[in-house]
Amino acid sequence: MFVTRYHLIVPRNVDLVEHALAPVAGDQSTIQVFQGTQAVKNYGISVQGSGVTATGHIGGSLTTYDYKALYQIFTLKDSESANYWFVSYSKSTSHDQLQKVAESAQTLTTNYSVDFTIQGNDLGIQSVFITFQVIRVVYAGITKDFVVSNPASCGANNSDGSTYQGTFVAKPAAAGAIRAA
Repeated sequence: MFVTRYHLIVPRNVDLVEHALAPVAGDQSTIQVFQGTQAVKNYGISVQGSGVTATGHIGGSLTTYDYKALYQIFTLKDSESANYWFVSYSKSTSHDQLQKVAESAQTLTTNYSVDFTIQGNDLGIQSVFITFQVIRVVYAGITKDFVVSNPASCGANNSDGSTYQGTFVAKPAAAGAIRAA
């Protein structure tokens, strides 16, 4: 089973003591941001042999909070990696816009379509999970997960949630490509 891990992202201007893993009881104004990954429908791939290369495609839809609203806070293109968002957030000095987005965010169903290449390795890993990065926002006691479903935020993780040590490259699916269901 795929284990999801989240790491707290602390802005430079915030004291770590005040930004503990759990909000202080009764403090509804604290906003916390975590970086994590989410498996795409627990879609796993067998990896066998050193140097073996395979290509594939994943596509479908998922229901999540709209990450594009978070990207607008830092004027990022929706095709950019979530890593840029986390860097921008960690450098930010004000969270007013983030709080507004966290309060008003609604879920939506979004489509994803990613072609990928994966290469095996010598580390005894037998399967990996295709994942997307997640921006988890906790505000006013409510947790909202914004799954960044673009190819730049797509990756491969081991079953324990750690990053796959082999090579994984994701790119937008070829336009007009016919895919078997």
